[in-house]
Amino acid sequence: MSLRIFGLSWVILLLTTICACSNIGEKRTLLAAAGFKTFPATTPSQISKLHSLKPGKLTAFTGKSGTVYIFADTAKSSLIVGGPAQLQKYRILKAKQQRIDENLLDAQVNMDNADWSAWGPDSGFGFGVASNPD
Repeated sequence: MSLRIFGLSWVILLLTTICACSNIGEKRTLLAAAGFKTFPATTPSQISKLHSLKPGKLTAFTGKSGTVYIFADTAKSSLIVGGPAQLQKYRILKAKQQRIDENLLDAQVNMDNADWSAWGPDSGFGFGVASNPD
């Protein structure tokens, strides 16, 4: 029972870490794969505007030409910009990545919960009585 509780607490901790750490590099990669364009902030006014946005979040702006979505990447002093089509593709890619991460986590949990007792010190390491020449 305690092993099961330990395993469950490990899974909860890992999921919390994955959700909380929301890797900016991974988000940057997914945005680029979805077709978002990166624009470096080079002037002091551009840099101040960059820092006025919420870092790590997509922000929607509506103008004359429609809606654009901006991701403030303060670590690289740049804006990552895309439209509705890029946002839709980003959401699809993000969902696929989450499924991959969940499958990996499931595989790791299954591996941790596997019964390895057959390979214990008294098991003969896979060599049964029939293979023993004595």
